[in-house]
Amino acid sequence: MPKILRCAVCLGLVALAGCQGPSPRSHIEHKPVAPLSATHSVAQTPPAVGWARPEIQRAKPSFASVVSRLQDLDYLPIAHAYIHGPDGRRIRHDAWLWPVPKALQRATDAYAWSPKNPFIRGAIVQFERVNGILGPHGMSEGRLHKAVLRALFAQTAKKDPWAYEWVYVTKASGTKQPEQLHIWRHGKGWIWHTRVNTGVLGSTPDGTYLVYQRLPSTTMRGVFPEPISWGAYRALAGQEVPQWVGSSLMQSARGMVGGHPVRWVPYNDPGVLWVNYFDDGRGIHYYPRAAYGFPQSAGCVEEPYAAAPVTYRLLHYGVPVTISSKCFSVYTTHRA
Repeated sequence: MPKILRCAVCLGLVALAGCQGPSPRSHIEHKPVAPLSATHSVAQTPPAVGWARPEIQRAKPSFASVVSRLQDLDYLPIAHAYIHGPDGRRIRHDAWLWPVPKALQRATDAYAWSPKNPFIRGAIVQFERVNGILGPHGMSEGRLHKAVLRALFAQTAKKDPWAYEWVYVTKASGTKQPEQLHIWRHGKGWIWHTRVNTGVLGSTPDGTYLVYQRLPSTTMRGVFPEPISWGAYRALAGQEVPQWVGSSLMQSARGMVGGHPVRWVPYNDPGVLWVNYFDDGRGIHYYPRAAYGFPQSAGCVEEPYAAAPVTYRLLHYGVPVTISSKCFSVYTTHRA
């Protein structure tokens, strides 16, 4: 299997993350912890012998108060809102503080207003990075754990120093337009474009995610989904392959990706450069190819050598990344 047909799973500095394939999720899962807030209540205990000190119990901040605080600190320039359609129905249409591309507005409206919303989670990750909770090569899913809540409601909480950014990756879904990565920044508009490669057989799924880890260099290892015939698929029944080159862990030699039968081809690629991880091991990074602009990877977004460091310098923790099968157009600004 030529090396140019491979990409995507990371052995980062923090954890091993799976890019695409049958291996289980392996990025860090934070266990829920008791939230902490600036508000509190006092529970009086019955006096025993002498005077008893009242017990201080911390109250859980509401989701609305967390969102409001992120908005006040400039990490989340979005308000949950609706508009009325021609037939009088309420239509989800979250409001930005300033005009944004139509594709960004569609992406915003696609997600419930909850702690799982990628734009809200991205705001939390940015807050972690700016306020020293997340280290230079750390990993975060944007969860409201104790350290985040303590720092968020502290008087010393720092505001977002970055202008709002958004990554828009458009796939070549049967169109003549090549696959591209675009970066939009508030106050500047579209500031960067480059050709890229996404995953074969649709292994880079549509949706909005967030940059949860950044590494200037790392090792990527896993299995590449090589398309095969149904006859070859049946012939692989019961066979196993390593989960990556050199691994003692084994898995089935065959699988399904996007409804297509595949053979899993193990790989282990050190020195992958300028990596922004955005979805369970999928990342935006440099990978050597003969050409760019069409699906070739195992799920990552691959960039040319000259473009990858530019993208890496422009991005930061928590930036939303939208993957779309729609064609790109610069005439996409929403003015309503």
